[in-house]
Amino acid sequence: MHSAPLPDTEAQRLAKLHSYGVLDTLPQTAFNDIVALASSICGTPVALISLIDRDRQWFKAKTGIDVEQTGRDIAFCAHAILQPQQVMVVEDARQDERFRDNPLLEGELGLRFYAGAPIVTDDGHALGTVCVIDTQPRQLSPAAEESLRILSRLVVNLLEHEKERHAEEARQREEARRARDVLMAMAVSTLDLIAYIDRDERYQAVNQTWLTYWGCDESKVIGMHVRDRVGPAVYENEIAPLIRRALSGELVRYQHLVRFHARGPRFMEISLMPDTDASGTVRGLILRSHDIHLQHEREQELKEALSALEQRTLEQQRFIQVLSHDLREPVNAVRNFSTLLTTDHLQELSAPAQRYLGFVTKGGERMSRMLDDLTDLLQLDGYTPKVVDMDTRALVSQVMEELHEAIEQSGALITTSPLDTLRADPALLRIVLFNYIGNALKFRHQDRPPQIHIETVPVDDGMELSVTDHGLGIPEDQQAGIFDMFRRLHTRQRFDGAGLGLSLCRRIAQLHGGRVTLHSTLGRGSRFGIVLPPTVPGEPA
Repeated sequence: MHSAPLPDTEAQRLAKLHSYGVLDTLPQTAFNDIVALASSICGTPVALISLIDRDRQWFKAKTGIDVEQTGRDIAFCAHAILQPQQVMVVEDARQDERFRDNPLLEGELGLRFYAGAPIVTDDGHALGTVCVIDTQPRQLSPAAEESLRILSRLVVNLLEHEKERHAEEARQREEARRARDVLMAMAVSTLDLIAYIDRDERYQAVNQTWLTYWGCDESKVIGMHVRDRVGPAVYENEIAPLIRRALSGELVRYQHLVRFHARGPRFMEISLMPDTDASGTVRGLILRSHDIHLQHEREQELKEALSALEQRTLEQQRFIQVLSHDLREPVNAVRNFSTLLTTDHLQELSAPAQRYLGFVTKGGERMSRMLDDLTDLLQLDGYTPKVVDMDTRALVSQVMEELHEAIEQSGALITTSPLDTLRADPALLRIVLFNYIGNALKFRHQDRPPQIHIETVPVDDGMELSVTDHGLGIPEDQQAGIFDMFRRLHTRQRFDGAGLGLSLCRRIAQLHGGRVTLHSTLGRGSRFGIVLPPTVPGEPA
């Protein structure tokens, strides 16, 4: 196990972290919502807001895990903060030299997959991460990676807001203790707008920042009623009820868009703090306005980013509609009319024309299969598997019936071991078996019938369903990308296909929280498998 080295600016980073006063604080809804959103977007059982302290990582918010903290020496996030501008993704921790013997890979957590977006302050210090964890190896889509970045920026905004809020409350408590000196204290320069309003709701004092925002001098303000400053309509409908609550002794806080004469419209966080005398009687109000316009704009940017994600989902659905209907119609026309020409007029055509017609027919069939595969692949995004305890032998029989013609033509010998019950979505698992067996029939030695064996085998992380053949096999240097979209090892002249089938199998495995496997030797055959966990993500354990 390799513990992460310390960042070059570790002392400054720790000072920045401690300045927020967030360590060991109670759970807060806003932070909990962020980890819930991260878990939902990335489809992982565990999500965390992890902050890296001197000797530990502490979780400000968490879902799917009960521990409050771990040692820094075993923390994945301690590695992630070393590259503040990147999302660190570990697809399979067992295959990573830094983590393969990490104790987090064992026990109840059983960590396999990790992705963490550093929480980076404006001055470049990475305090920790928004991270997601899974017990199964997997990959992270670019959209999910970008979402983690957005959520990590939101955490920084929340930390800054909490820091400002605590500072604001501390300032207000100090002012309450020094109520008798409030008019003098207001003369001190501050970024906040401060005014003192008496029980008659008239301004008795304002600070320089207040005057700067409103673009006026004291002579135009002191003694003026609040109603005359804000206007009768705004006063009666919005301000008067709040002032009455504050004059009754309640600390009132609210956010409001204020249209300043000198600064224009600004979102402000406004506090009306009662000023009481020794007997507890309210003698006036301290009005403090804090400019949160920049923070509000950042929150709006986040909302717009999330809206853009939703829009891309809708566009994808429309694309699926085009694939399923608009594109399929001309393809079907090509196939139908080429079939009619072949059936009714083939003998009337010259030899070159017959050859060209064959190209058209095969091209239409290939395009139809590609549309089927693309539609299936795209429709899996956001799909929740309908998991049941399924009869594996019955499913194998169904797929063999669908491939009956290809099996007969090739003279294939297909055998099975006793097949265990699998917990999966039957419709999706049928697609996997169809592709695995279909490939075994296709990529065979031409001088002998294919031999195919189907079995189920228990493995560490679930149950594996595999299809083994004695066919052409796959070169070792091409095995790593065999499940990528449109990946082909042979020309269409030799073997037909769009290169989408195995991508579809991998996506189906991911939807089940599982994985695909491959063992192959060039010239001797291949063994393709899908590992299904005991419990599918989103399913009650």
